[in-house]
Amino acid sequence: MTKTHTKSYFRPDSEGLRAIAIGAVLLCHAGVPGASGGFIGVDVFFVISGFLITGLLVREWNGSGRIDLLVFYARRFRRLLPAALLAIAATVVASYFVLSELRFPSVAEDGAAAALYVSNIRFANNAIDYLAAETAPSPLLHFWSLGVEEQFYLFWPLIILLSLRSLKLARLWLVVTVTVVASFALALVWTDVAAPWAFFSLPTRAWQLGVGALIAIGVLKLPRRTPAWLAQGASWLGLAVICFGVVYISGDTPYPGTAALIPVVGTALMISGMTHTPGLPAALLSTRFPRWIGRISYSLYLWHWPILVL
Repeated sequence: MTKTHTKSYFRPDSEGLRAIAIGAVLLCHAGVPGASGGFIGVDVFFVISGFLITGLLVREWNGSGRIDLLVFYARRFRRLLPAALLAIAATVVASYFVLSELRFPSVAEDGAAAALYVSNIRFANNAIDYLAAETAPSPLLHFWSLGVEEQFYLFWPLIILLSLRSLKLARLWLVVTVTVVASFALALVWTDVAAPWAFFSLPTRAWQLGVGALIAIGVLKLPRRTPAWLAQGASWLGLAVICFGVVYISGDTPYPGTAALIPVVGTALMISGMTHTPGLPAALLSTRFPRWIGRISYSLYLWHWPILVL
């Protein structure tokens, strides 16, 4: 795919939407009053990732009749792994000097798990409460969400490729819909009976990424005849729903459960509305400052938590 072709699908409003997501996370983790549910910014990131990655894969299939998995994986690792390894190494070294001798070995093990993108499994197995500050959380605890995303990047292209080869593009929505429904059902059950696994694991978070995928393949897009004012209204409503979730949800809310519908529905409304009609909401998110925050959101996410904890 040429540089020009790739650039034609660039969504500046998606960068701005990332700014909303990371802003919510930072407010929550910094303990800002009224932002107890800001951790749902991670859910916003999941929907965005599902939307962008699925769109990329489908466009490659439509353009060449194939999906180059090696190129896809190499691109993801080049973009994400070096910065992540630097943050992990710096955090482990700093923990050696800052934390007690009793706590450091655990943090070093967290670092190894984070480097392999399986820290979410480790934290779920250890039943760590992500929101309980009094438990002195790991300075690498936030890598759980990166583990979920990398595991999604590992399996999702394979699922898409096999589905396109066997069912063709017109029926891809069946596979994505089944994935979303099954994952959401599992999340509801595990939130009650195995809360840590519901929070940290890919099987219970895949539906959020899958909702983004459904938008990318057109299932959750607004109809073409939708009036522009209604599409913009959907974007504004989506933003309001996300803001409501930031204020309403707290550490006492069973999560993900049904509460996770709030950020997912809000993000889906925003993406769908801005895809249909890039009006004022998209224009505001496409301005210089939100886009800049969106561009550095990955680095902000990597470094903010260890700084706050240590």
